[in-house]
Amino acid sequence: MPFSEAIDNRSTLSAPNQPSGNNEDVPDFTTFKLEGFKMNSSTDINPSPHRLREARRSLVLFLEPNPGTPIQTSFQTFQEKTIIQFGPNQAHNTPLHISILGRVLIERGSDFSTKWETVEEFVEVLDEEIARHKLKAPNFTSFEILDKPTRSLVINVRVSSDYHNLGKAIEQRMASKCTALEVSPMNKIHLAYNVLKSISRPALKNLKEKAESTIDIYDWVKTGGSWRLSLYEVMLESQVVGVQQQLTEIRSWPIQPKSQDSFASNLPVSLRIKLAFLSSWFKSSSFLPKKPAPPPVQPTNAMVIRRRAPQQTF
Repeated sequence: MPFSEAIDNRSTLSAPNQPSGNNEDVPDFTTFKLEGFKMNSSTDINPSPHRLREARRSLVLFLEPNPGTPIQTSFQTFQEKTIIQFGPNQAHNTPLHISILGRVLIERGSDFSTKWETVEEFVEVLDEEIARHKLKAPNFTSFEILDKPTRSLVINVRVSSDYHNLGKAIEQRMASKCTALEVSPMNKIHLAYNVLKSISRPALKNLKEKAESTIDIYDWVKTGGSWRLSLYEVMLESQVVGVQQQLTEIRSWPIQPKSQDSFASNLPVSLRIKLAFLSSWFKSSSFLPKKPAPPPVQPTNAMVIRRRAPQQTF
């Protein structure tokens, strides 16, 4: 049989006849209802962030360099380089800063019209107290690797006593109206740490070298830098190491630039940096002579026993 004829014969084959009529066994999906998905009906599940914010608001107060300044740019560059080269740590969860108030929690009020009245009052108190205290730029002291409470790399800084007085004043006026209000030590910028998995000391040494070569300490020591106090609301607290928290700025206040000491301003910046390191070393050194102990003070109600002089006999 020719090939073309075989094709023609196959093309004339007809498909089998389909059964006519409706099949009554086919289910009707028009009345199908899908119930809502429930992963877990337990009431112990943490509420979603937007529901949590409706019940409570979380605030933080940072002392940080102004955006776009040499110090802030070098801070950002350091974080970008170290997260790639050394991996993420918990210091990457926020921009580098000096913590003034580490955590402020404010519960929603019962009345809907004034539910966040305490937050507004808190901002007003900050306005008043910041204007009342003479706040100036922080001083760089040194880089340091710490072993406790967990191994970490920090920048030691020195702030004026006005910052501590500011924290105490805010605490006195607002602590009773907040669920939590934590005043920070205000003496460090945390560059690298991880409380979940401690960073090795060799890695911290490499991070310290990277910080010394990346962070613009020269401009900080020479000019004091341009700083501000920033009040942020924590919209979403990151639970992943290296992923930054979602912060929304509520308000910021500029800090007075540091006045240049006439003597220090005449010194080379490199020498001033060395002096800053030395002052930090002497302050923490255990080789400094200890102050002599004060002489014991006799209690006012102590009983004094005097010996009688021996009587002479003639």
